Amino acid sequence: MPTRSDLRLPDLLEFRPDEGVIRLHQQRVLLVSAVALGLLRRELIAAAGISVARRLFVRFGFTNGYYDAINLRADVQWSDPLEGIRMGAALQGAEGLVHADIVRLMERPGAAGFEAEALWRYSFEAEQHLQQCGPAADPVCWTLTGYASGYASACLGREICFRETQCAAVSGSHCVVVGKDAAAWSDLNPFRTEYRCDELVAELDALQEAVRHRRDAAARRERRTSGHALELETLRDRVDQYARRSQMVLVSSGMRETLELAARVAPLDTGVLVCGESGTGKEFVVRMIHEQSSRASHPLVSVNCAALTDTLLESELFGHVRGAFTDAIRDKAGLFEVASSGTLFLDEVGEMSAALQAKLLRALQEHEIRRVGSETSIKASPRIVAATNRDLRAAVHAGTFREDLYYRLAAFVITVPPLRERREAIPALAQEFLQRAAGRFNKDCQGLAPDAMRVLLDYDWPGNVRELQHAVERAAILAGGPRITAVELPPDLRLQDGGARLDAGFDLEEHERALIEKALAQFGGNRRRAAEALNISTVTLWRRIRQYGARVPARRNAPR
Repeated sequence: MPTRSDLRLPDLLEFRPDEGVIRLHQQRVLLVSAVALGLLRRELIAAAGISVARRLFVRFGFTNGYYDAINLRADVQWSDPLEGIRMGAALQGAEGLVHADIVRLMERPGAAGFEAEALWRYSFEAEQHLQQCGPAADPVCWTLTGYASGYASACLGREICFRETQCAAVSGSHCVVVGKDAAAWSDLNPFRTEYRCDELVAELDALQEAVRHRRDAAARRERRTSGHALELETLRDRVDQYARRSQMVLVSSGMRETLELAARVAPLDTGVLVCGESGTGKEFVVRMIHEQSSRASHPLVSVNCAALTDTLLESELFGHVRGAFTDAIRDKAGLFEVASSGTLFLDEVGEMSAALQAKLLRALQEHEIRRVGSETSIKASPRIVAATNRDLRAAVHAGTFREDLYYRLAAFVITVPPLRERREAIPALAQEFLQRAAGRFNKDCQGLAPDAMRVLLDYDWPGNVRELQHAVERAAILAGGPRITAVELPPDLRLQDGGARLDAGFDLEEHERALIEKALAQFGGNRRRAAEALNISTVTLWRRIRQYGARVPARRNAPR
């Protein structure tokens, strides 16, 4: 009779490759990947919950162990059931499931005299649970404990239950399993439910019912969202059409999301606050909101709150009557009245003084204004769209901006991302600006060289899109060939820390002298035009010419 030590799986298996069949004890068996079982475990836990998954795997292991014992006993014909259990432990190792070291195995006289304890090493279940699901709070070798229970029950002819008391998926390097007669366990009823099919079937039925409810709810949501999907597609078409019509380069996902927000709020007659750094394109967003609103046929009027004194700004917003101040020689309507049926754009609203903030708040609350020097109120209800490059929330906390006015203006907030957060748009924007500049300056500029593009991508662009446009226009003016190079870009871009590296031996003075001479040559010696192209004053240009000894060509008519 084979013993545990000489039990080898190849001696028990019958291979029939011509039929695609492998048999063990005359029963067909399959070689299944442990990873596949681990993935199945993870999916089942996610779909049905850990309780249902545990019962299914325990029941599967019990059936597998029970029939392995019956078939092996038919082949080996052992006389001692305990020897059969030892062979079952060896069979688990031969099948690659686990390495079992039996610590205690005995059967004393009596109805509940069976006791067993084993150390399990290299459990495939603990290994796969750790890989697929992570560390566990409770033992997880469900298939193996079920197998041991089913195998021992078949060997002894009565109900034997094994329980895992230590598991490598929880802690430690090995698992510990203890087996007893079912009646010997103090918590028999809860434990035996793992092996009963009727409770499992009831749970599965309840699970299927829950799945049906979820499917019905999903179908209802899908019907509701189908209309939203069509609306979203229409919205995106509106954004694309407006961008094309306005010759805007729309590449980055951040800017697209910003414009989609603007398109959503545009038809709704509510206030909007557009936030973002200078040069990001806030005014473009404001114009889009107005042109896609119900007020599009009425005027969009704007005022820069940072560019006027309090007195002038109040008069500009609310108007004045004749004699209100020295230069008030006639009545004048304010922008609130002019834009009463349209949109009033308050740019840099964060720069408004506290006194004027209070008057603006009253106008928004009462939908009426009072001209400077007048005692009579006038109804006016324009749609207010404000913009700021300041953090108005911080200004509220600092006490420099009224909290109640902030919430009046910020009914719907749109934040325009800075250019450094949408660098993927830089190549397309630079090429578009270059084509426009080439046409305006009558230059044959077709593209940017790799070194120039690298500089543009490495720069942080504190001035955002406006700064990029000016940098490309300047390079187009200075370009000596069809492609813009790094040398023709503004020096600030190349000297930024962390930006493009300068070649060893770079001479800044020589570089500036060359740029000055190129600009002077480009504009026929016209220093004013050259200074504008270089973005410096004529006095600075004159000083640099003397400092560097730059050549100044004879004055001629500059190209227009």
